[in-house]
Amino acid sequence: MVKWKKAFHSLEISPSDYLKRFVMPIMLLGIAFPVLIQIAAPSIMEGYIKLIFYLIPVFMLVLVVIYPITSLESKKMQINQNIHYYITHMGVLATSQMQLKELFARVSRNDAYEYLSKETGKIYMLMEDWNISFAQACRFIARRTPSDIFADFLDRFAHAVDSGENVESFLKSEQKVVMNDFDTMYKEALHSIDSVKEIFMSMVMALIFMVSFAILLPVIMGIDASMLMIGSIILFLGAEALLVYFTKMKVPKDRIWHTLDIETEADKAIRISFPVSIIVCMLVAIPLLMWGKLPITIEIAAIMTPLVITGRVASREENKIKRKDDNFSSFIRSLGASAGARGGLIKESLRHLIYHDFGPLTRDVRDLYSRLNTRINKKRSWEFFAAGTGSNLIERFGTIFSEGTHLGGKPEVIGDIIGDNVMEINSLRKLRYSSSSSLVGELYGLTGGIAFTMFLSLYIVKMLGDVFSHANIPQGMSFGLSVSAATSVNIDFLTLLIMAMLVGHSFLSSVLIRVVDGGHMFNVYTHFVGMLWVSAICAELTIKISSSLIGGSFS
Repeated sequence: MVKWKKAFHSLEISPSDYLKRFVMPIMLLGIAFPVLIQIAAPSIMEGYIKLIFYLIPVFMLVLVVIYPITSLESKKMQINQNIHYYITHMGVLATSQMQLKELFARVSRNDAYEYLSKETGKIYMLMEDWNISFAQACRFIARRTPSDIFADFLDRFAHAVDSGENVESFLKSEQKVVMNDFDTMYKEALHSIDSVKEIFMSMVMALIFMVSFAILLPVIMGIDASMLMIGSIILFLGAEALLVYFTKMKVPKDRIWHTLDIETEADKAIRISFPVSIIVCMLVAIPLLMWGKLPITIEIAAIMTPLVITGRVASREENKIKRKDDNFSSFIRSLGASAGARGGLIKESLRHLIYHDFGPLTRDVRDLYSRLNTRINKKRSWEFFAAGTGSNLIERFGTIFSEGTHLGGKPEVIGDIIGDNVMEINSLRKLRYSSSSSLVGELYGLTGGIAFTMFLSLYIVKMLGDVFSHANIPQGMSFGLSVSAATSVNIDFLTLLIMAMLVGHSFLSSVLIRVVDGGHMFNVYTHFVGMLWVSAICAELTIKISSSLIGGSFS
């Protein structure tokens, strides 16, 4: 019951209004639609079509019932995935000794926090417009917010203010508490990824047998092989796509790449590399298809190979970002400590730091100093610094550091807060990358297994067709197999269908890897091409080995 109350609170509507404005109109529309179809076109309201139309009101009822809960879960996720940035921002702003009301007003204007900024805005509104005390406003929102982590934080904040605790001291101590909660949530999400991996492997293995059975079934029952294969492949790829989407809903929403409206050299390189890859694919395809002497499996893999150009460019830039993220903690600590010793002078501190070695971040630090030295736009200088690194982590924390020091916060404290939290997030990301690395090997092995099973089944069908086509079978003789179906199977078409399935599987598996590690989607092409070659090589090896063991030929 509490969950439903929170759901309607997050929708900002009462249950009775939701019933009148959404449930009743949608249900009336759902009931009226099949009735109108029955009146206007009675000829189509027969059999399964009629059942589908009359099930529409049921589907709509389910939709309006589950929508508040799905909306609540979505907003809970928005809060939880931003809470680590939020608590850092609060702790940094508190070092400037600003009033609580102003602190909450400033944080609520940050759209990057999504629904979390809206919840913060409600606390500010309760204090500003309704003259409710800060502690009461926090407790009011804590009872209604979708996130338990945020609710617990607000309850502790309210208690601290009531007991007279210093806000800066409280928010500094809360860094560890909230980050521990975030750590637990992140690791639970990673554990759920491991469960999803096991489900994915089990489901794909079951679907492999279904598709291989679809290859052999026409020979046994004498039905059309092509339509059965097409249906089985659509089901196979559809089930894989649904599981990839389910995984995306489970993984932590922790972006690696920046979200600024600034196009960097890395962005430009990736953007240009994709059309170049497509053009090279076309240039490779023309001579291969004209020559036509390679197996279709090798041809498809070879034609797709130039896509690896885009994949390698994205992978190279992403590895640079990860290294810069690792060095950002030491940079921001050094900058904070140096600025604290110089009375908060950021530019002077940077002038001394540009001679230090921060690994791949060194050039970006020097560019930041050059921009700040122009004294044109301090905020934009930090944004260009973040865009130059390509990192979302540096974008978010760099903006927080810039804002906190600009408002008169203590640079040494700000540097320590941000540095600690960056290190914590980087350590969690390494666990995520480790989970992704183990998934890569499993998916490559699975792809090889799929190719082996599919082409072995196809070879058996081809062999049976050859045997029956040369055998002299007496008329009327039956032995449980359809001779006509076995001899009329279009092997070339089935080979093409299986390769289409393997192309789809390789792409979805590559997307799954990127979903798990949170990387750039253009990075999928590296593993996509790799899995295609594994499929092609396994297919050809299966055919060669089967030919030598069983006899016959696949050509």
